[in-house]
Amino acid sequence: MSSSYKSLILSKRKDVIESVRNELVEGGVEVVTQEEWKPSFSETFQFYFVDSDELDALQAITVPTSSFVIGLTDDRSFDEGRRWVKAGAYDVLVFPDEMDRLGQLIMEVQQSLELTEQSFNRDSGNGVVHAFYSAKGGSGTTLLSILTAQSLRIHHHKRVMLIDLNAQFGGVEPALGLEFSRSYYDLQPVLQELSLHHIENISIKDERTGIDVLPGPANPAKAEEINEELISKVIRTCRAHYDYVILDLPSAISTISFTGLTESTAIHYILTPDSLGLRAFKNAMDLFERFQLSGRNHPVSLLLNRTHPKGELAEKDIARLLSKEVTASVRSDYFGLQPVLNMGEPFYKKKNDRGQSKATKDMKLFVDKVLM
Repeated sequence: MSSSYKSLILSKRKDVIESVRNELVEGGVEVVTQEEWKPSFSETFQFYFVDSDELDALQAITVPTSSFVIGLTDDRSFDEGRRWVKAGAYDVLVFPDEMDRLGQLIMEVQQSLELTEQSFNRDSGNGVVHAFYSAKGGSGTTLLSILTAQSLRIHHHKRVMLIDLNAQFGGVEPALGLEFSRSYYDLQPVLQELSLHHIENISIKDERTGIDVLPGPANPAKAEEINEELISKVIRTCRAHYDYVILDLPSAISTISFTGLTESTAIHYILTPDSLGLRAFKNAMDLFERFQLSGRNHPVSLLLNRTHPKGELAEKDIARLLSKEVTASVRSDYFGLQPVLNMGEPFYKKKNDRGQSKATKDMKLFVDKVLM
């Protein structure tokens, strides 16, 4: 068993902890024990061994879909088994009678985890996925994702797919001056055989810039029907055929935004230099660490948006308060951006064009120095 796997044993019983710990350690799994669930305990594990006394606490644990919950109980009854199934357990062990199954069960989970990792590597393709996200609404994720997509295409001749994951109401199409009649919601009937051909039937090419755009349904009722599998397969299919996939994510953490963050190869957090923005960032980073969304596989960069010389918080202040370096700063320029947005015109029109506003010049510099 790979030592990279971690396990949480949630139990007050010393005999249970000792028996399970010995089997896990023998298999090379790192073990953490807790007598009861603590909301502040934010680490994520591949294995969750939960004693029946803590079954109710399982409702408070947000277990990632890639992790496995294994119940530990003294009760062989059908009702007990059903309780665990409803709680989302992968399997249930009757202690101590079925402890001889534990070794085989660990091996099964290991094989499943390895197959998942192999599937991701096989299906991901050679492209890179850049997610633009902010926990605070109105921070400028849509605008900066559009600027990034246009710069990659116009200045560097990359094949770019821009995916609007704001599924409830959208936002990309008016900013680009485009009209959409279909969305990735319409790909659900062909999900099992999804290919580039299906993506091309739904997406629309912005002929002025050359980027491809995949819109969301802009319908709250339809957004509720979109699941993790659809978003994941759409992103992976695009990644296999494009140099860059740019995700414009909604602020709320939902199935759509969480899957987009999970599938990304880089996350760009958009921060406005104000108290609300700082608080939202700190809360978001706690969540990112809990679900292992930041780190080697999902590096998180910090983009400071709408900076101004007269602002109370400068870039160095932000870096000090958050203990994190700012990757790039984008200057505030409402009057330089708004006319272009209102007309739905491209921000860049040719290779040497840096745009007409301070923000477009700053984002071109970000793309040139950070993404290339």
